[in-house]
This record gives sequence, structure tokens and C-alpha cells, in this order.
Amino acid sequence: MTAPPEVAVIGAGAFGVRHVAAYRSLGVPVTALVDPDPTTRERVAAEHDVPRTFADVDDLLAAGAPQAASVCVPGPAHRAVAVRLLAAGVPVLVEKPLAATVRDAAAIVAAARTHGVLCQPGHILRHSAPHRALYDAVRAGRLGQVLAVSSRRDRPRTLSRLFPGEHPALLTAVHDIDLAIWYAQSPVVEVRAAARTRPGPAAPVLVWAELRHANDVVSSIRNSYLLPEHTPNHTQDLVEVYGTEGVAHVDLGHPAVLVAAESTEAPDWLLSPVDGGGALAAELRHFVGQVTGTDPSAVVPLADGLHVVQVATAVTDSAAAGGALLPITPEPLS
Repeated sequence: MTAPPEVAVIGAGAFGVRHVAAYRSLGVPVTALVDPDPTTRERVAAEHDVPRTFADVDDLLAAGAPQAASVCVPGPAHRAVAVRLLAAGVPVLVEKPLAATVRDAAAIVAAARTHGVLCQPGHILRHSAPHRALYDAVRAGRLGQVLAVSSRRDRPRTLSRLFPGEHPALLTAVHDIDLAIWYAQSPVVEVRAAARTRPGPAAPVLVWAELRHANDVVSSIRNSYLLPEHTPNHTQDLVEVYGTEGVAHVDLGHPAVLVAAESTEAPDWLLSPVDGGGALAAELRHFVGQVTGTDPSAVVPLADGLHVVQVATAVTDSAAAGGALLPITPEPLS
């Protein structure tokens, strides 16, 4: 049996903590945690028995490069962190989106190819059991020829407060863009989008996009941050696939556990539970298999990660231009 690699987690925020928990649930040793805030990194390290902590990636590498790393820092910092690790020969899983701009995403792809080091885009829904089952049905031809994909993702207004400068297209809609590419089995070649705001938030709170794929599949993507503040975050998600022989969907609008009390809570049991497991653990298991060579087939090819950023950027640009139809020239998808 191949021993799992020793992993570093870069970023000790909410999702970095979930990466640490998920690795531990898989028996994969997290031996280092990197975060610029000393209080946060020491607290998280103590809670999860991570033996070493560092303020930045340079300090980590100076002490000895890890065998693999999860990059869980904010999107604008992905390029600097991922490129530094790839140049040091460290395989990385980069949380979604691959980067905050097309230029940064292309730089990460170039670094991975130049140094010949694994870089896995962190698109978790390709590892979600129900989303994977829908993909398998599509690939098996059970719906016939795919005609259209439709996604809806509604989130509470909290996101506007937590991420005031981030456009929904590059924060939440990247999930739906990736699913559209995956289910259509074809890159996007045209985008038309609209965005709306509400009093207070600087960034849009509603994004509506129409995509056309190279094989003429059409996709519709709707994201909003309009639900009340107390609404649980992992609700109101729906993706539908329309084919010549049928229609299928994944609906996460009904959480497995719902506690409606003074504050309403719906624990995430499907994607990234706080104590490990779920789709995140499946994603990290695949990443570890990629690192060790026991799982050689990439679920999310690197070119797809770059293409998602291209499409998300086109969504923001089209919306800013009043719904202009924008062409995209993607790299070939794997």
C-alpha cells in the first residue's frame, strides 16, 4: 500500500479548516499550516494537532517542502501561492476558482506545465455523489443528446457582507459554470449576462447568464444573494439537464438535517462537513491518488479550471456591458 503524502494546508480560514479535517478523516497527515495571522494559525493547529505552522509559503519551503499542499487562501492570492509551490515541485490542489483573473489562472497553468507538477483545480461538485450520478447518466446516454443545462443557486445576504468586493460570478457561480461545462461535455464559446444590485452591497447580488457551448448546448445560470441573513447557506441549489430522451436534476433544496429554532441551521452533510467526509473528502482522496499515482485519471483537468475562470470573467464583463454577447476562445478541454 502506498503511504499517503504529508500535506500542508495554506490558509486557515473556514475552508482551510475543513481541508484539515477532511485530510484527517482520510488518514492523511497534515504536517504544516500556513496563515499570516498568528492567533488563527496557532488556534487551528492546536485544535487539529498540526505540528508546524508558518506565516507564509516562503517560510514553509525554507523549513522543507511538503509532499503536497491545499491552497485555501482568497482567490486574488492563488497565483502567488500556487506558482511558488509549483516552482518548488510541490503538487497542489487549488480551491475554486483557480484564480481571480484569467491572467492569473493562465500563469498557474503555465507554472504547472513548465515544472511538470500536478495542479488540481478544486471544483468540489464533480466529487459530490448526486452530481456524479447525474454525470454518469449523461455519459451513459440515458438522456439522449444533451440540449440544455440549467442551474440555480440562491444564497443569504450574508455573502455580500462577508465578500463585499467579490463578484458572484467568481465566488459562487463558478460551481454552476463548471457543472455546465461538465454536463454539456463541451467548452463555452459565447456568454451573455445581466447583473443586479440592491441598496448597500457594492457588488451585484443577482447574476443571470446564458451560455452557448461549442456543441450548441445552451446553459442558463442564476445566482443570487437575496435570501434572509439567517437562511442556512447550503440550500436552494438546483441543476437540471435536458436531453432528447429525458430530463434529470440534482436538487439540494431540502437539507438532510434542518434545525429551525432561535437561529435556523442546516448542517452540511453532503459537500464539506466540518468534521471531514462528504464530497470534500472524496475530492482530497482523488488529489492524494493523483499525487501518489494510484488514481491517474483527472476528474477536473487543469484546462477546465482555466476555462471556468474565462467564462466567469466573461459573465462579469458582459453584465458590466449591459448584456453584450461576448465570444470566448477556450483551450481544448480534456
